[in-house]
Amino acid sequence: MSYLAFIAATGLYVLLGPGGPLHQDGWFRVLQQRVDALEPDFWLGFVLLVVTPCALFGLIYVLAAGLFGGAAMLLLGTAALFFAFGRADFPTLMQRFLARCRAGDSEGASLLLESVGGETEAESAEAFGRVAGRSLAYEGFQRWFPAAFYFVLLGPLWAVAYRLIQLSSMDRRVPVGSLRHLVDWLPSRVLLVTFALAGNFDNTRTLIGDLALDPDVETDELLMQGIEAAFTADDEDPASQVEAVDRALKRATVIWVVAISLMAMLLS
Repeated sequence: MSYLAFIAATGLYVLLGPGGPLHQDGWFRVLQQRVDALEPDFWLGFVLLVVTPCALFGLIYVLAAGLFGGAAMLLLGTAALFFAFGRADFPTLMQRFLARCRAGDSEGASLLLESVGGETEAESAEAFGRVAGRSLAYEGFQRWFPAAFYFVLLGPLWAVAYRLIQLSSMDRRVPVGSLRHLVDWLPSRVLLVTFALAGNFDNTRTLIGDLALDPDVETDELLMQGIEAAFTADDEDPASQVEAVDRALKRATVIWVVAISLMAMLLS
């Protein structure tokens, strides 16, 4: 049932895109405001914003499993995974960004990145392509890969927890950025290996040895270096660099879906 939930949630996300009731985060913003009023320390903020909603979902899931058996995974697991997926319409964002780059509208491209919280400051026009690529690589990573990774490996509760950590990281008064780096660590390394399989393996193999076990390298930098090693792009053309990011993420998504499907067949 977990594989069916994974396929159903992923298929709905591809066909319908983000949005709908499961991506309405108003309830979480209200909770954030109330938690902010308490001026919590790190762990209290984490418990109130992440652990408590997860515990509530876990209770609902246990009750549903008692009533519906394995069907609870298909119903609530699909909903949980869809909730865990990112909120931005990434394919549309990529198309609009590339259109502005090709038209020479760097200011418009920067505004698009800012709309999803991406970094836009660069020392030169040439450097802007890499800055943008790094921001878009992380946006494309966090929207699907970690949620799918934790859902398949540990279950729907962990996928929900990942999205709550991402939502919490936007609040400066509840500093969970270091925790986000921690939960990104393993899926980002698996994705780095996937880039090697999807692109130039020889170039990326050396990078994996140098960076995979480095706890200090930021996730977006790790992903960007992996894409640069595995896929060819023009370093002076922002559109070319972002196209390499798009190509890498699309190929990696296909590889992950196929790998998860094969694992489901072997374990069934």
